[in-house]
Amino acid sequence: MAEIEATPPLTLRLGDVMTEKRFRIATICFALFAFTFSIYWFLGPQETPYSHQVNQANNILHGHLDLLPEYSRNYSTLERVLYDGEGFCFKPGDPEAQKVTNPRFSPSCKVYMQHSLGPAFIVLPGVAIFGNELNQTLVSVIFGAMLAPLVFLIAARFTSKLTNQLLFTALATFGTVLWWIAINGGVWFFAHTTGTFFLFAAIYFCVARPSPLLAGAMLGAAFLCRPTLIASGLFFVVAFAPLWLRTKKDTGSWGINFEPVLGFAAGLAPFFLLDGLVNYLRFDNPLETGYGYTEQLHQNYLTFVYPHGLFDGPDNIISHFHDSYVRRHPLVLFEAMPIFSKANTPSGNGLTFAPVAFSAGGLAIWMTTPAFVISLYKGVDKRLAALSAALIVLSCGFIFMRAFSRLWDSDFQTEKLVWGIHLLPFWIGVALGVGFSIKNRDRLTFACWAAIIPMAAIIFTFAATGWSQWGYRYGLDFMPFLWLLVVRYIGDDLKWWHVALIAAGIAVNLAGVLWYYHFEPNHTNDWVWFTI
Repeated sequence: MAEIEATPPLTLRLGDVMTEKRFRIATICFALFAFTFSIYWFLGPQETPYSHQVNQANNILHGHLDLLPEYSRNYSTLERVLYDGEGFCFKPGDPEAQKVTNPRFSPSCKVYMQHSLGPAFIVLPGVAIFGNELNQTLVSVIFGAMLAPLVFLIAARFTSKLTNQLLFTALATFGTVLWWIAINGGVWFFAHTTGTFFLFAAIYFCVARPSPLLAGAMLGAAFLCRPTLIASGLFFVVAFAPLWLRTKKDTGSWGINFEPVLGFAAGLAPFFLLDGLVNYLRFDNPLETGYGYTEQLHQNYLTFVYPHGLFDGPDNIISHFHDSYVRRHPLVLFEAMPIFSKANTPSGNGLTFAPVAFSAGGLAIWMTTPAFVISLYKGVDKRLAALSAALIVLSCGFIFMRAFSRLWDSDFQTEKLVWGIHLLPFWIGVALGVGFSIKNRDRLTFACWAAIIPMAAIIFTFAATGWSQWGYRYGLDFMPFLWLLVVRYIGDDLKWWHVALIAAGIAVNLAGVLWYYHFEPNHTNDWVWFTI
């Protein structure tokens, strides 16, 4: 009689299945990284004259928290912070002092980088090997490409369909301003890219593999790259509520489970302490980031940018609302449009504008990522959502036609309207999103809005709106939460118009990459495609 083979234990079968599944996921993640890296790198500039985080790392390795010319590349392009232990200053003989009224000179005045040091700490190992020849843009592209598998893994938490997971990944990596920012690699944009990576990592350790300790650590790292990202902290407070909040229904009485609270705090604490230490060593104050001593704030030709200082306080907003900073940001976030030109319209430098060009002042978020409109309607009553969406479409059409009307020399401007009326549909959409998240007790949706609204409110009080940029770069700070709302709204129920919106965003951001980095006037019809 032939021997009967023993049936393998069920645990081995399950183990084989899990191993195969992990291998498949790992393969997809690697492929996403490789694909994203290739597109980012080969369509990007591949270098930047503003590699100041690399300069900062090189100076640190030579024993300096300030920046010295001998350890820095393109030192003249630095946005300077000037401090000598007493206050803002200049070194004797500094020619830039003539741009400031009543400058104070000090032999001990030092020059610091204006931006947070998190990205500089990231490149320390590379700078230790390659010096300040390390390609900062390459590092930025690597971090941007690493976002692809990360967002894929988050998306997999909300949909089991591979097609949907890949589309949601494409939305984040190619359908938002992240694409243009990550491949730039310059000092502002490198900070954005690394901060966004760590913020997505914090979200991953909140919704995909919950760990308050690791979520706190990733949020701390994001904060060290871009301090505004700490305003997203309420997302984690709300999202982790089932872990730290004991309810009467569960335990018979209300209370707090301190273990996850302490874990989250333990993750954050090292980064707060490091930031405070570095600030103290540079500026004698753990809370001073350097912006209080930035040269820009004192330069006469920039007083129109900073009439109320760096930030608008509540009293300024009330008493000076006509020129408040909070009025500046919606004009970029919702209203910045392409430049439509007639044939042979002069640009002022001997060239002519392309029929459609873009301004470095920005582009509305609903143009760079039209799918983000979906983020407003998770859980909202379908009839109200349809009405609200229709109003937003009308508002967007009105704003677009206002820009297009320049072709027939129209002088109509939305500023002639009562301020904000034409933007009211956007605010109504936000109110619906927040209101229905509370009504439906949708904890994760409410958590997203608990991050978006405080962060936007803080950003809106800042004097500048992003300077030279594609889209509205400050919007990248709350982009992960808008993306998460879109993913939760669509889930497994992907419709053709969802795909169309995502595809439109990819097309627009591809245009931004090509217009800015590749369409030079002497290569493409002697046209100006991107202008300050």
